[in-house]
Amino acid sequence: MLRRRSRTFLLSIVTILALACVPTLSPASAPIPTLDPNAPFTAIVQTAGAAATQTALFAPPTATPTVTPTRTPTETPTPTPTFLFLVPPTHTVPPTLIPVGSSGLEFECQVISQEPANESVLTAGVRFEARWIVANVGKAAWDSDNADYRYSEGTRMYLQSIYDFPATISPGVTVELSASMQAPSNPGTYTTTWTITIGKRSFCPMKLTINVQ
Repeated sequence: MLRRRSRTFLLSIVTILALACVPTLSPASAPIPTLDPNAPFTAIVQTAGAAATQTALFAPPTATPTVTPTRTPTETPTPTPTFLFLVPPTHTVPPTLIPVGSSGLEFECQVISQEPANESVLTAGVRFEARWIVANVGKAAWDSDNADYRYSEGTRMYLQSIYDFPATISPGVTVELSASMQAPSNPGTYTTTWTITIGKRSFCPMKLTINVQ
C-alpha cells in the first residue's frame, strides 16, 4: 500500500517536470508599424515651429520702424526763354524849324512844345497852367533885367498878365515859360496869344487855342 502511493507521487512529480520542460508558444508578435515617408519632415517642421515659438516668446520686442514720408518732388517749371531785341541807336533831331542860334536875327525864338496842346478840350471855368518851352535862336541874349513875357491879344483867360524871365537866356539855350489861366465859363473855342518883350521889342508869339465844354 505504501509503495503504491510512492509511485503515484513520483509519477505526479515526473509529469509536472515534463510539462515544465515543454516549450510554450510565444504570443503573436505585434505588427511592424508602417513608416510614413513624410513623418521626418513633419517632425522637422513641428520642431522648427516649436523653436520659432520659443524664440518669439523669449526674444526682446523689436521696435516698429517709423516710416518717414517721402516728399513728392514738385514739378519744376520750364524756364521761359528771354528774348533781347537790340534796337540800333537813333539820332535825335531837335524839334526846331530853325537851328538854334542861326536865325540871323538879333531877337528870335523857336517854340519847341506847348501844354495844353492846341484844340484841347477843357471844362468851363477850370483853372490850368499854360506852358511853353522856347529856344533862343537869335544872336542876342534875353536879359532877365529887361525881358519878360506877357498877354498880347485874344481871349483874356489869364490870372496874371505879365511875368519876368527866371534867368538870362543866352543864344542856343531853351527855357520853360508858364502862365496861370482859367477857361471861360461859356462853351466855345477860345484863343489867347502871348509874346516875349525886351524893351520896345515884341517877338516870339505863343498862341494857345482851347475848346471849352
